Amino acid sequence: MKYDPKNELTDEQMKALSEDDFFKYLDEKAAYLKQFTQPLGQYHAKQFASQTKGTELTTQELKRAKEIGKEGDDMRAQAIAEAASKMTTKVPDLNVKGHKTHRSQWID
Repeated sequence: MKYDPKNELTDEQMKALSEDDFFKYLDEKAAYLKQFTQPLGQYHAKQFASQTKGTELTTQELKRAKEIGKEGDDMRAQAIAEAASKMTTKVPDLNVKGHKTHRSQWID
């Protein structure tokens, strides 16, 4: 069973699928949805860990949250660096004919 984002299966149709088809359908849906997600950064990973735990975090749990968040921060920094490398800075040409420099020239 292929996942089609424009025509998703209803609950009744998913219940009618065999176990293998059901899990294959869920894997394809997860792969489709994964392209729209971004990993959490360090700050948000630590916040999520502290809120889901409910009590104080151990140092091991905090280090693990930092590691997970570091991966997200690295991916975000790499995307910013790639975007910055594609940017070009063009110096504007100030010797343009008809360039209005004085206030009396603004009204034609």
